[in-house]
Amino acid sequence: MRNKKKVISIIVALAMTAASLTACGSGGKGAESAPAAAEGTGNTTAASTEAESSTTGSEESDADGYVGSGGTYTMYLHSTFVDWINDLEWYKEAEKRTGVTVEYQKGTSVENDVYTEVDQMVLSNTLTDSTMCKQDQANIYGAQGAFYDLKPLIDEYAPHIKAYLDANPDYESLVTNEDGSIYGLLVEGIQKGSFIFYRQDHFDKAGVDVSGIKTVDDFTEALRTLKAYYKDVPNYYPLNGRETPLRFQSLFNCNSNISAEESNGFYYNNVELGYDIHADGAYTMVETMKKWYDEGLINPEWIAGAFSEGDWEAAMWEGRGSISFDFYTRPAAFNLEGKNYDPDYNMAIMDFFNDTDGNPMKVQTDTRYNQKRATVINAKASEETAKTIIQFIDYFYSDEGQTLANWGVEGISYEEKDGQKEYIVSYDEELAKPDGEMEWSFLSDRFTICKPLDTTAFYSFNSEIVKDAALKLFTDEHLQYGINIIYSDEQSEELATLTASLKDSCDAGIIAFIRGTKELNEDNWKAFLDEMDAAGYTRMEELQLAAYQNTYND
Repeated sequence: MRNKKKVISIIVALAMTAASLTACGSGGKGAESAPAAAEGTGNTTAASTEAESSTTGSEESDADGYVGSGGTYTMYLHSTFVDWINDLEWYKEAEKRTGVTVEYQKGTSVENDVYTEVDQMVLSNTLTDSTMCKQDQANIYGAQGAFYDLKPLIDEYAPHIKAYLDANPDYESLVTNEDGSIYGLLVEGIQKGSFIFYRQDHFDKAGVDVSGIKTVDDFTEALRTLKAYYKDVPNYYPLNGRETPLRFQSLFNCNSNISAEESNGFYYNNVELGYDIHADGAYTMVETMKKWYDEGLINPEWIAGAFSEGDWEAAMWEGRGSISFDFYTRPAAFNLEGKNYDPDYNMAIMDFFNDTDGNPMKVQTDTRYNQKRATVINAKASEETAKTIIQFIDYFYSDEGQTLANWGVEGISYEEKDGQKEYIVSYDEELAKPDGEMEWSFLSDRFTICKPLDTTAFYSFNSEIVKDAALKLFTDEHLQYGINIIYSDEQSEELATLTASLKDSCDAGIIAFIRGTKELNEDNWKAFLDEMDAAGYTRMEELQLAAYQNTYND
């Protein structure tokens, strides 16, 4: 396998050799010379399309927290992100308040292809003033001189970003390259878990009181009651799902996890769904899932890997299933369609479980920062343009900028009651607006600009069922937060090779125990663990731990 750093170094060297005086600067001329293969390439659009609503760069800012004096710069982005930005009322208002206009160049509609196009633009010397790329691209290209070191810019021109770095040392460590520079700022994402959701109408008819479900054993008894009540429904299995059925590790305290002291289980590329076969609860998980399988409490086709997403949706809509454990917005989505199948259809969300000692068992989340979305500044941009960019980003780290991006404008999109902000715009109405129509939308899991996250605002701007459950359950008490880790090229290559076969082997071994094709007993389980360790499980954990320690200098 080729070494990625060497390949990118060659690309950068060629780009530096090919550099000319026509390189892209603050005027965005490079946008006209983007790769011919790029979809939508050459389309440059300002986020504020109504000229009368936006001040010019020469006008004085009326934004509290904005320390710049306006300006214009160009930015290459995934085309879908540009479409989202162009429809946002709060973003238009931010440009108006700061006097900054961002001329977006639309890239391909496939996000992963954007990163390839960034490579091409660096090579051809046609990169816009700013762009979004992967963190490893930012660090490698930055170290070769293609991107600005943002640290001096932040120290001099961005007091709010500086304050954020000071208050979040783990983030500063994460974005600081091994040479001490900061080449890219990572967007903060939502650390959300999955929900256990259920047909409330099914529970009511079967006489199951959801408030009595506190443990996995209680849950199993509820499954049995449902199975007995709906025994005459063809192909009815209380528990259904899609993709991997090995998603219940958090209900048995066998999540993968990592710290400065140890790494346990599949963490690399498995932060949200990784399990640890050596955890005390792993055997209990397999034993319990086998019980579900043997008693017809879980869909056997799902366990066998023969149940598609469409099959799952149909089963849940048509009454052939009552419970799922999946993405947090799914309950609302099922309710939207469910009434077409059953007028009593009512999907609700269950509380997370406790262990036998009464302690909450924590559901896994993704990482706090998205390492595929690093905002960088082209080293060819003038210092004045770089200053404009970093100060515009800095505005969104100020109190006013955060309020605007997360809540909008008081009296228009939100109001304050008893010191608490509340939206006065409707989530359903705003999201129902067609593409191209301005909307007050606050979906912070969509990329708009690099900024901090207001978790309360994000969950509050949602359907009622999701909002209420998220604000109640997505808390420190119930979540195991994913941790960002930087892997070296060598670590990534070895881990990718190891986990490609190891994860499949682990999954297959566990499924064999659940289905009964391999007898589940202590001796066979121990032999399975030994086999996986010999196949690279222990080595995987060693690599993950070393990467963590290197990332956070532990």
